[in-house]
Amino acid sequence: MSQQGNRRTVDLFGATSIVVANMIGTGVFTSLGYQLFGIQTGFGIAMIWLVGGLLAFCGAVCYAELATRFPEDGGEYYFLGKIYHPAVGFVAGFVSSTVGFAAPIAGAALALGAYLKGVFWGLESAVTGEGDVVASSMHWYSKMQSPDYIIAVIVILLITGIHWWNARLGIDFQKGSTVLKISMMVLFIVAGIYLGNQPISFLPSDASFAELFGASGLETAGTDTPWWQPSWITGAFAISLVWVSFAFSGWNASTYIAGTIVNPEKNLSRSIIAGTLTVTVLYVLLNMVFMMASPVRELVGVKEVGLVAAQSLLGKSIGGLMGGIISLLLVSTISSMVFAGPRVLATMFEAIPATVSLAKRESDGNPRRSIGVQLLITLILLFAMDFPQLIYYIAFTLSLFTMLTVFGMVWLRIKEGKPSGYRALGYPLTPLIFLAATFLVAMFFINQKPTESLYGLSTIVLGLVFYGLSKLSTKAKSPSN
Repeated sequence: MSQQGNRRTVDLFGATSIVVANMIGTGVFTSLGYQLFGIQTGFGIAMIWLVGGLLAFCGAVCYAELATRFPEDGGEYYFLGKIYHPAVGFVAGFVSSTVGFAAPIAGAALALGAYLKGVFWGLESAVTGEGDVVASSMHWYSKMQSPDYIIAVIVILLITGIHWWNARLGIDFQKGSTVLKISMMVLFIVAGIYLGNQPISFLPSDASFAELFGASGLETAGTDTPWWQPSWITGAFAISLVWVSFAFSGWNASTYIAGTIVNPEKNLSRSIIAGTLTVTVLYVLLNMVFMMASPVRELVGVKEVGLVAAQSLLGKSIGGLMGGIISLLLVSTISSMVFAGPRVLATMFEAIPATVSLAKRESDGNPRRSIGVQLLITLILLFAMDFPQLIYYIAFTLSLFTMLTVFGMVWLRIKEGKPSGYRALGYPLTPLIFLAATFLVAMFFINQKPTESLYGLSTIVLGLVFYGLSKLSTKAKSPSN
């Protein structure tokens, strides 16, 4: 018990900063350009971000209840292993360590590299179609010569080195970078409100409703839509919601380090809910400012929307400086995932005799060997996939396990009754809203993004294979009867 007590070194502010930093990152600084392919009214964009915030909040209150029931490191790995079966928990942990942390680290580092390349080498022309960001034919050795990939690798190595060297230094760096991130976003929002001069309206109109709930020719032309998938599930609404869902991912981040949080019975739920609400407000305002700062035609298909908006708002020189600052804000996102991810890996490794040595923690609770494993996985994914593939791969795979986790919370309520600690706000409406929306997003992926869906399902199968090997390893090491 004393060892566990010594591991609890993260206070409420630190836990909330982990949530905020995990959420604010790649998605909000890259998503708008893709949403504008189908939705170009101010009201439509604001609404899609509000919907994303609502869904994140519904999921957050459910995770908060589970986290106070099971206040240990591991997130879905720990939750699902307790609720369903150790095999389900193991696969969830495997997915969390690869898709939930390593892949987003790679994506955030690549976005950071793209922003810095835009500042120093100039912006590339806008893409001509949804998802056409990086040529799919680009080989790994070509990527190694690209400035944005070189920057991405350097950033990943530096931040991982900070967390590997000292856990206390890592969380202090996390707090400071998160404060800087929020401060700069607020400054940009205020500047945009006062200086933005684009004729964009955020009031509802017939055109905005047609955009939100009409079919999108970009994705559905020539396809037969199933009766159970109305046009808005396969159209612009669904496409935008996919990007927004990715941008909001991370609201459950503090559950992965629950074993290191002081007074988790109170601080876990507070960190998740406070972080989610804070980010929702910032996201809606920031995307409104992006549209107020620059003409829509200049943002469509552009990955570095923050840089384009900053240059339109503040001029090329000052805007370029702001773009550089935005790229630095992504450092906080990468840092938060480098901190949380290895703790999930360490918890998994502890349960497998063949990998228990990789779970070793230092005296301050720092899992250095697991940090090294995550670094290796991150670098592999960075060069194995292109940016849009990473985003779709992450969004689809994680949606399956967040849905399974929230359903598990409902199942525990039915089976064991109300918990003694925090109870999900709005139950049973909040979990039902989250489950229904997440299911529809998953159906969109299977119907419209089969390749990325297959990658996600293959990762799950690979997790099951590793689980089987771990069980064989356990039997082989156990004494014979």
